[in-house]
Amino acid sequence: MIVLLDEATGLGLHRVRWRDRLLVRIRTSALDRQLAAGAAPESSVPLALHAGRLCEPAERRVLARSLTRIVAAADAPMGHRLKAPVSRPAVQRARNELAEVAGRLAASGPVDVHGVARVRTLVADGTGPLYRSAPPECLRHELTEVLAALDTFA
Repeated sequence: MIVLLDEATGLGLHRVRWRDRLLVRIRTSALDRQLAAGAAPESSVPLALHAGRLCEPAERRVLARSLTRIVAAADAPMGHRLKAPVSRPAVQRARNELAEVAGRLAASGPVDVHGVARVRTLVADGTGPLYRSAPPECLRHELTEVLAALDTFA
Protein backbone atom coordinates (compact mmCIF):
# COMPACT_ATOMS: atom_id res chain seq x y z
CA MET A 1 0.00 0.00 0.00
CA ILE A 2 1.08 3.54 -0.69
CA VAL A 3 -0.34 6.92 0.30
CA LEU A 4 -1.31 9.26 -2.55
CA LEU A 5 -2.81 12.71 -2.63
CA ASP A 6 -6.05 12.94 -4.59
CA GLU A 7 -7.30 16.47 -5.25
CA ALA A 8 -10.92 15.43 -4.77
CA THR A 9 -10.63 13.19 -1.72
CA GLY A 10 -7.31 14.15 -0.11
CA LEU A 11 -4.94 11.48 1.17
CA GLY A 12 -5.78 7.90 0.36
CA LEU A 13 -4.25 4.46 0.38
CA HIS A 14 -3.60 2.79 -2.95
CA ARG A 15 -2.58 -0.79 -3.54
CA VAL A 16 0.78 -1.25 -5.30
CA ARG A 17 0.47 -3.90 -7.99
CA TRP A 18 3.19 -5.79 -9.82
CA ARG A 19 2.43 -3.86 -13.01
CA ASP A 20 3.08 -0.60 -11.11
CA ARG A 21 6.55 -1.84 -10.16
CA LEU A 22 7.17 -2.98 -13.73
CA LEU A 23 6.05 0.38 -15.10
CA VAL A 24 8.51 2.14 -12.79
CA ARG A 25 11.38 -0.02 -14.11
CA ILE A 26 10.42 0.62 -17.73
CA ARG A 27 9.79 4.37 -17.39
CA THR A 28 12.69 5.33 -15.11
CA SER A 29 13.99 8.14 -17.33
CA ALA A 30 10.55 9.64 -17.89
CA LEU A 31 9.82 9.50 -14.15
CA ASP A 32 13.19 11.16 -13.43
CA ARG A 33 12.32 13.98 -15.83
CA GLN A 34 8.87 14.44 -14.28
CA LEU A 35 10.27 14.62 -10.76
CA ALA A 36 13.14 16.89 -11.87
CA ALA A 37 10.53 19.23 -13.36
CA GLY A 38 8.73 19.39 -10.01
CA ALA A 39 6.00 16.74 -10.26
CA ALA A 40 4.57 15.79 -6.88
CA PRO A 41 5.74 12.28 -5.94
CA GLU A 42 2.44 11.58 -4.22
CA SER A 43 0.45 12.30 -7.39
CA SER A 44 0.68 8.76 -8.81
CA VAL A 45 1.73 5.29 -7.77
CA PRO A 46 4.67 5.12 -10.25
CA LEU A 47 6.01 8.52 -9.15
CA ALA A 48 5.68 7.62 -5.47
CA LEU A 49 7.47 4.29 -5.94
CA HIS A 50 10.24 5.87 -8.01
CA ALA A 51 10.67 8.76 -5.57
CA GLY A 52 11.05 6.32 -2.70
CA ARG A 53 13.77 4.47 -4.57
CA LEU A 54 15.63 7.66 -5.52
CA CYS A 55 15.99 8.76 -1.91
CA GLU A 56 17.32 5.43 -0.65
CA PRO A 57 20.90 5.75 0.66
CA ALA A 58 22.21 3.12 -1.78
CA GLU A 59 20.85 5.00 -4.81
CA ARG A 60 22.25 8.27 -3.51
CA ARG A 61 25.70 6.67 -3.03
CA VAL A 62 25.63 5.35 -6.62
CA LEU A 63 24.95 8.86 -7.90
CA ALA A 64 27.66 10.34 -5.68
CA ARG A 65 30.20 7.80 -6.98
CA SER A 66 29.15 8.57 -10.57
CA LEU A 67 29.85 12.27 -10.06
CA THR A 68 33.21 11.49 -8.47
CA ARG A 69 34.14 9.25 -11.43
CA ILE A 70 33.11 11.99 -13.86
CA VAL A 71 35.50 14.45 -12.20
CA ALA A 72 38.30 11.85 -12.23
CA ALA A 73 37.63 11.10 -15.91
CA ALA A 74 37.91 14.77 -16.83
CA ASP A 75 41.44 14.78 -15.38
CA ALA A 76 42.51 11.39 -16.73
CA PRO A 77 44.70 10.85 -19.79
CA MET A 78 42.91 9.81 -22.98
CA GLY A 79 43.17 6.05 -22.33
CA HIS A 80 41.56 6.16 -18.89
CA ARG A 81 38.38 8.10 -19.60
CA LEU A 82 34.77 7.01 -19.31
CA LYS A 83 33.00 5.45 -22.28
CA ALA A 84 30.79 8.53 -22.54
CA PRO A 85 33.09 11.48 -23.14
CA VAL A 86 32.48 14.27 -20.66
CA SER A 87 33.06 17.92 -21.44
CA ARG A 88 36.46 18.18 -19.78
CA PRO A 89 36.55 21.98 -19.59
CA ALA A 90 33.05 22.23 -18.10
CA VAL A 91 33.69 19.47 -15.55
CA GLN A 92 37.04 20.92 -14.55
CA ARG A 93 35.46 24.36 -14.02
CA ALA A 94 32.61 22.81 -12.00
CA ARG A 95 34.83 20.53 -9.92
CA ASN A 96 33.87 22.17 -6.60
CA GLU A 97 30.15 22.10 -7.33
CA LEU A 98 30.32 18.46 -8.46
CA ALA A 99 32.15 17.54 -5.26
CA GLU A 100 29.58 19.43 -3.20
CA VAL A 101 26.64 17.64 -4.89
CA ALA A 102 28.38 14.27 -4.47
CA GLY A 103 29.01 15.03 -0.79
CA ARG A 104 25.41 16.08 -0.25
CA LEU A 105 24.14 12.86 -1.85
CA ALA A 106 26.53 10.70 0.18
CA ALA A 107 25.62 12.40 3.47
CA SER A 108 23.11 10.72 5.75
CA GLY A 109 20.69 13.65 6.03
CA PRO A 110 17.45 13.98 4.09
CA VAL A 111 17.39 15.29 0.53
CA ASP A 112 14.52 16.43 -1.63
CA VAL A 113 13.60 13.93 -4.33
CA HIS A 114 13.37 16.65 -6.99
CA GLY A 115 17.07 17.41 -6.56
CA VAL A 116 18.04 13.73 -6.72
CA ALA A 117 16.01 13.37 -9.92
CA ARG A 118 17.80 16.39 -11.36
CA VAL A 119 21.16 14.74 -10.64
CA ARG A 120 20.07 11.50 -12.31
CA THR A 121 18.80 13.44 -15.32
CA LEU A 122 22.04 15.42 -15.53
CA VAL A 123 24.18 12.27 -15.42
CA ALA A 124 21.99 10.37 -17.91
CA ASP A 125 21.48 13.14 -20.48
CA GLY A 126 24.20 12.73 -23.08
CA THR A 127 23.16 16.03 -24.66
CA GLY A 128 23.36 17.93 -21.36
CA PRO A 129 26.04 20.22 -19.95
CA LEU A 130 28.13 17.36 -18.53
CA TYR A 131 28.79 15.93 -21.97
CA ARG A 132 28.55 18.67 -24.58
CA SER A 133 30.25 21.93 -25.15
CA ALA A 134 28.14 24.64 -23.62
CA PRO A 135 28.73 28.14 -22.29
CA PRO A 136 31.36 27.97 -19.56
CA GLU A 137 29.00 28.56 -16.64
CA CYS A 138 26.15 26.31 -17.82
CA LEU A 139 27.18 23.22 -15.82
CA ARG A 140 28.08 25.25 -12.73
CA HIS A 141 24.71 27.01 -12.87
CA GLU A 142 22.85 23.70 -13.18
CA LEU A 143 24.77 22.23 -10.24
CA THR A 144 24.01 25.29 -8.10
CA GLU A 145 20.33 24.77 -8.86
CA VAL A 146 20.66 21.05 -8.09
CA LEU A 147 22.17 21.87 -4.68
CA ALA A 148 19.29 24.23 -3.92
CA ALA A 149 16.78 21.58 -5.06
CA LEU A 150 18.37 18.91 -2.85
CA ASP A 151 17.62 21.09 0.17
CA THR A 152 14.11 22.23 -0.82
CA PHE A 153 11.59 20.22 1.11
CA ALA A 154 7.98 20.60 0.07
